[in-house]
Amino acid sequence: MRQSLRMLARDWRSGELRVLAVALVIAVASVSSVAFLGDRVSRAIVRDANQLLGADLVLLSDRPWSPEFLKEITAAGEHARATSFMSMAIAAEKTQLAGIKAVTENYPLRGRLRIAPRPGGEDAPAERGPARGTVWLEERLVSALAAPVGSRIRLGDAELQVAAVLTLEPERSANFFNIAPRVMMHVDDVAATGLIRPGSRVSYYLYAAGNPEPLAAFETWAKARLERGQRIDNLESGRPEVRAAIDRAQRYLGLTALLAAVLAGVAIALATRRFVERHLDGCAVMRCLGATQAKLVRLFGVEFLLLGAASSAVGLAIGYGMQFLVATTLESLMRSSLPLPSAMPGLQGMAVGLVLLLGFALPPLLQLKNVPAVRVMRRDSGAPRGGVLGAYAAGLGTLAALLIWQAGDLKLGVTVVGGFSAAMAVFFVVSWAVLKLVASRFVVSRIRNKTFRYGLANLRRHSRSNAVQVASLSLGLTAVLLLTFTHQDLVDAWRRSAPSDAPNRFVVGVQPDQIEAVKGFFASRGIGGAEFNPMVRGRLTAVNGTAVSEADFADERAKRLVEREFNLSYMDSPPGHNLVTAGRWFKPDDKEVSAE
Repeated sequence: MRQSLRMLARDWRSGELRVLAVALVIAVASVSSVAFLGDRVSRAIVRDANQLLGADLVLLSDRPWSPEFLKEITAAGEHARATSFMSMAIAAEKTQLAGIKAVTENYPLRGRLRIAPRPGGEDAPAERGPARGTVWLEERLVSALAAPVGSRIRLGDAELQVAAVLTLEPERSANFFNIAPRVMMHVDDVAATGLIRPGSRVSYYLYAAGNPEPLAAFETWAKARLERGQRIDNLESGRPEVRAAIDRAQRYLGLTALLAAVLAGVAIALATRRFVERHLDGCAVMRCLGATQAKLVRLFGVEFLLLGAASSAVGLAIGYGMQFLVATTLESLMRSSLPLPSAMPGLQGMAVGLVLLLGFALPPLLQLKNVPAVRVMRRDSGAPRGGVLGAYAAGLGTLAALLIWQAGDLKLGVTVVGGFSAAMAVFFVVSWAVLKLVASRFVVSRIRNKTFRYGLANLRRHSRSNAVQVASLSLGLTAVLLLTFTHQDLVDAWRRSAPSDAPNRFVVGVQPDQIEAVKGFFASRGIGGAEFNPMVRGRLTAVNGTAVSEADFADERAKRLVEREFNLSYMDSPPGHNLVTAGRWFKPDDKEVSAE
């Protein structure tokens, strides 16, 4: 150990290990910063799971709950009710699609709503939900409708007063109903709006909180009586979209951070190869003095392990500091403090650093034990042979294992590794061929500038190692550009998928007795060509007389499609812009449907 420490100090002063140490620090800092941040957010979700649900237990249904459920949930503990649907909010001449959530005054049972007296004003926890006859609006809805606190807006047939600006809703989830800005109102005011009619898309919520034993008993009782379109969310199953999104983001960022490890691994391999070349003579002298192969491996192995541990520790410290900067911004957005991370991300970061070091540095180091003592007299003996490709092969194998581990999915990991490997091979072949061509004797002999000529000749002399460096840098730049362009490409692809003549305005929820009035409204304003299509809600219940259940399918998408409600339409003849290319149109009274 003492000899390895002296060797480490000497080699550090000579500058031979600094590039290797910097590469390790960057790789560990990149990976650990993502791991630390993901761990903190995950721990915050576990800590605040009941606040994300708004209760300890949530029941969701696409139809009103029966009196039996209301009676049992009342006996289980404290409970609250909510109804959620989409509608237009109207203030003077301005309209805006809004997500309406009607709640009882004791909502939420866990967590707190936060409201402000005006947009941009300082908010505070609300003591209770909106009172009857009032609504709370999100700030963007206040701006869209020009409806400050104290003004009145109309929801269907009811006119309600804006009592506060809603700044935080603990249970807000990321689905279609919550894309529109929120209007929160009292549940007893819903009937006066007249907005809920047969076929309306409405979600009915029951919230429960209290002692675990009666809640567990109620959950068991309720699960046995749930029907299609109803479900129960608890602290373990509730808000899976939040956890899934965070897990996907953590894997994505982790794979992105490992791109730094790709470049770090190449730097480690090149630095180690240079280190080995410069220590061949010293190892030969040590062999003459009686050092065995095992002794040399132990000395240099301990030296590199000490360097790796120190560099990984510095990288961990930098990664820990970097995630704190991002966490501070997240805390201000989430309005909640994040717990301190556990020790696991630190151990993962140390493991990444040591694995990179062993994967890329160990194969070249093992060549030192094969240096013969005769090299003291003959410098041409004992030179490393075939070490470059062997070192890179071992290192890339190690890196592939890291990528599969970080992906968290074997198929995704193999896909990423395969893509990186193919790109690396193509970049290496192309760069090697270009270097050979540009630095060929035919080209070099015609260059008059000596510096430039010697530089090209040196590139040709070390064409393989230079090609590896060029390929590694190309892979890193490709990944960065891919991340940059992916977002815009996805948006452009979505825009291209829509026809050029697709409508850009939709009127939803027109009732049969309102069609003529709406047509007259359009005609008076010179708007022609509007199509009115009937729309009803439906659910698949049976196929060929056999009842259908989500339990019949293994695929998650199939389960969702079976369980969800569909928009169904009907008409006597096909629309003018549709063309039947095969088959025939429906026969009257044949009870036929078409499916996407």
